[in-house]
Amino acid sequence: MINIIAIIFVFSVIVVIHELGHYLAARWMGVRVEKFSIGFPPSVYSRKVGDTTFSIGAIPLGGFVKMAGFIDESMDQNTSGAPDEFNSKPVWRRVIIIVAGVIMNLILAVVIMSTLNYVEGERIIPYTTVGWVGEGGIAQKIGLQKNDRIISINGVQVATWNDIGNTFIDNLGNDITFEVERNGSIRYLQYPKEWFSQEKAELLDIAPIFPAKVGEINVDMPAYKVGLKKGDEIITLAGVPVKNWEEMTEIIRQFPNQEIAIQWRRENQINEGFIKPEAFEEKTPSEGMIEVGKIGIGQYYEHRDVGLLRAINNGFSNTYNLIVLNIRAIYWVLSGTKSAKEVIGGPIMIAKMAGDAAQAGWTYLWYLIAALNAMLAFFNILPIPALDGGHLFFLILEGIMGRPLSTKARVRVQQIGMALLLTFLVFILYVDLNRILF
Repeated sequence: MINIIAIIFVFSVIVVIHELGHYLAARWMGVRVEKFSIGFPPSVYSRKVGDTTFSIGAIPLGGFVKMAGFIDESMDQNTSGAPDEFNSKPVWRRVIIIVAGVIMNLILAVVIMSTLNYVEGERIIPYTTVGWVGEGGIAQKIGLQKNDRIISINGVQVATWNDIGNTFIDNLGNDITFEVERNGSIRYLQYPKEWFSQEKAELLDIAPIFPAKVGEINVDMPAYKVGLKKGDEIITLAGVPVKNWEEMTEIIRQFPNQEIAIQWRRENQINEGFIKPEAFEEKTPSEGMIEVGKIGIGQYYEHRDVGLLRAINNGFSNTYNLIVLNIRAIYWVLSGTKSAKEVIGGPIMIAKMAGDAAQAGWTYLWYLIAALNAMLAFFNILPIPALDGGHLFFLILEGIMGRPLSTKARVRVQQIGMALLLTFLVFILYVDLNRILF
């Protein structure tokens, strides 16, 4: 049920903010709005307020604002030349109305990103040493190995795992050189740009080595009861020295409901005690259900508070980076570098992402909404008939020519645009189903 609610919520927020932009701009510019609909017919609720009928459609995957005298995807050609019709307004007023939806999507994306930055701060993973390399992935092909310390990527120094991810993404599609330290010596590992066309080559499937350091603590679990605090470093368990998170968890898992000795360092002080890992059942591929121990701690991250101005700056930067990534993805598909199923997602994929984000928490759900708003703004402004960018193109053409295209020509172009969009939607649905099922 929560997945269904999340899907409807995500689509509704995106559509409402976009159509609200058109509606408010139309009213501001003196254009009569005949209908404001969230969702597509059949209508499950409608109410007329003034000249406008507000309605909610049964299919919550879109919406529209119907303005008097505006030839849109409905192909309505009824225009009388009344002063409150769309086509009766000067070009500059119509441009404002058309771009208002995209602007509202961008504003919402920036506001959400800025708010998340301000409230959540920045979570820093202060390590650059590889702890895991995916089997058969691009990282293994590059030659990265466990315990490699990544120093730089294409000459850019990396001090945190965050730097590694961001710098790698920035260099996708180009030759990439990894400078790593391995067993005290420096090595240079190459990622030729030709490899990027391989499936999932855009994913650097590695994870860092985390130290045996305490992060978030569950107050109902053994770690809290024994007195562990965030930042404490566990140095021995059951008399066995531990160097990292992997070694620590392996020992803890071996002692469900059994008391073991524990030693930890807090600043310069060594503390000792006994802890009894709580028993949990886990399913394994080979052994079925097994019992393992857990003490209720998370991996350690550094948290950096973000001031309001920096949060706003990050909000703009995050939104910009998402749009740039979309532009690059389109280029990769058009150039044949990547397949559509690797970089394009449609309604089904978005619905799945919304359900997953809802399970992960509100932070992830709002991040998804911000990302989708940025993507919708970019795609909607493309000069494709039936999209806002297509209408904008006609207005620019009218401004240059000094006269609009004929109603017949505009309707014909809209019909072609709708046919292209429906074809594209069918293709995207096929890609989504193929990705999820296979």
